Amino acid sequence: MKIGYFIGCFPYKDSLDDSGYFKRYIHAGQEVVAYYLARGMARRGHQIDCFTTSIDSKDSLESYDNLNIHRYGTQFRIATGTISLKLLFKPLQHEVEIVHAHSPNPHSDLAAWWYSIRMKRPLVITYHGDLLEGFGGSLRWASLTFYNKVLLPIFLSHAKLIILPSEHYIDESRYLRKYQHKITVIPNGVNIQDMEIPCSKGESRKQLGLPADASVLLFVGKLSPYKGPDVLIRSLPLIIERVPHVKLVIAGSGFMQKDLEGLVSQLGIEEHVRLAGFVEESVKLLYYKAADVFVLPSTQTSEVFPVVLLEASAARLPMVVSDLQTFKCIIEDGYNGIVTQRGNVEGLARAISNLLQNPDIRSRMAENARKHVERFSWDGIAEESENVYQRIVGYS
Repeated sequence: MKIGYFIGCFPYKDSLDDSGYFKRYIHAGQEVVAYYLARGMARRGHQIDCFTTSIDSKDSLESYDNLNIHRYGTQFRIATGTISLKLLFKPLQHEVEIVHAHSPNPHSDLAAWWYSIRMKRPLVITYHGDLLEGFGGSLRWASLTFYNKVLLPIFLSHAKLIILPSEHYIDESRYLRKYQHKITVIPNGVNIQDMEIPCSKGESRKQLGLPADASVLLFVGKLSPYKGPDVLIRSLPLIIERVPHVKLVIAGSGFMQKDLEGLVSQLGIEEHVRLAGFVEESVKLLYYKAADVFVLPSTQTSEVFPVVLLEASAARLPMVVSDLQTFKCIIEDGYNGIVTQRGNVEGLARAISNLLQNPDIRSRMAENARKHVERFSWDGIAEESENVYQRIVGYS
């Protein structure tokens, strides 16, 4: 089967440990999902064409393992997004049977929809979460309002099928309820073996310069309001009262960086916080190994199925998360993590402190997390996706 993936950015496989690369070509959860799904489908023998932007102004083609990555030179940027108008017409030179867009991304969504219309091919959309207009500048607000109110309904209406990583997100989303009849649920995945590194916790901490005897909390993700990193930082003074020797590591970049630095200084907790910024893939694995508890206190409904929770589970970490409905497919309260009320600083601090003070509970939750995540292998996700494609194109 010939499958075409449309995505705003598609990771360069040999650059995941290059911090300079990530500063020029930013991608996050949905791009990682597109990357591993494409490679999984290619391993199953399908011919995969990925249509995306380039890190620079040059067009390029990468080919490996049944996978062709057509990168169109970036012509301009909006915020951190790379834009190439070539994405709207150059893919028309290539023939695919299924068009699959990883949404929301106004640029690549439009290109996928246009290809589907012009080439009369069925459109599949994996919907990774609502784009919220409530933060950022006026240009961002205006463009996202237009996308959400005008373009997104056109794309979702035209799609033959909408893949949603979590069934719970239908009720959380502002836009999906009227399309329930065409939604199927396929979760995101994780390569469990990639999370297993030969370093011990102590060795990892030594390499990272973290204290051997501290309780280490870890947050990994974009520094955006909907992820709640500020909520986590505000909870830390309350945690320190109960667990004085604690260290919080926040690994990620984003426009909240300066605000978070100011908040840490205002609270006087500099010695307890490391704002690590973007970390390379190999360093991220060390942080997972070094941590005692993973925390994701997301506050808004942009979250559907965070890959970082799968990574933390594969790394055998107990998790503390907010009570977003979409987290239910990953976190079972009291089994592999603790669920707290979103935005509740005191409740978050209490849950984290209780875990840090009870190593037996942490150990049990960590093993449960590792068992639970085995159902989310990328090979299994690729097989589910293949079944969906075959139904759409009428393969037996």
